[in-house]
Amino acid sequence: MNVKAILFDAGGIIYHRPRKRVQFNQFLGAQGIEPLPASHPKLVQLKQKSHLGQISEHEYYQSILDIYRIQDPNKRAKGSQMLSDDIRDFEFFEGVTDTLLTLKQNGFFLGIVTNTFNRTTEKLEWFKRIGIDQVWDSFATSCELGVIKPDPQIYLAALDPLGVPPEKTAFVGHAQRELDGAKALGMKTIAFNRDDPSVTADVISDQFSGLLPLLGL
Repeated sequence: MNVKAILFDAGGIIYHRPRKRVQFNQFLGAQGIEPLPASHPKLVQLKQKSHLGQISEHEYYQSILDIYRIQDPNKRAKGSQMLSDDIRDFEFFEGVTDTLLTLKQNGFFLGIVTNTFNRTTEKLEWFKRIGIDQVWDSFATSCELGVIKPDPQIYLAALDPLGVPPEKTAFVGHAQRELDGAKALGMKTIAFNRDDPSVTADVISDQFSGLLPLLGL
């Protein structure tokens, strides 16, 4: 794969949440409330607004509690804390540090393109835990830019500091619509940790370290 730059999604690619919403769902269960599926339209809309930076992280949590009609101030405080704890309960994929350092040492430009309400500074603190906070040449964070994938503007915002055209760039993602957004700009696409087996890309990697041979290393 003849590329000079590689853009990565963050959640689901660099790290993942194997215990997603466990604490908040337990909190709901203690109130006798059945959790809504993540695909529920109201939850999807709120998540998008938070990723666009239209509401803060705190406002996002408060709005979720409103959906569940939790009014007691003490319960709202606890529920909000559980939501925050769940977001920050994640694990890095095996091989991330060695793979990214190898790519960097071999002259690739590296960037992040992330739909999130967490600021760039916080994610860099997360990355610092495993020594990958200094490898990035660009960082496109949706809540700071006011745009989310698959809008072309967020991919281009990550590419602009690099001076590399889309045709010389690969995007690593797990969601079909985000891979398709990169492909529409002319990028090569690599699927890792796919949302489901139907997700397609130019190439598919079952391991994060599998990116190296795909890129000629």
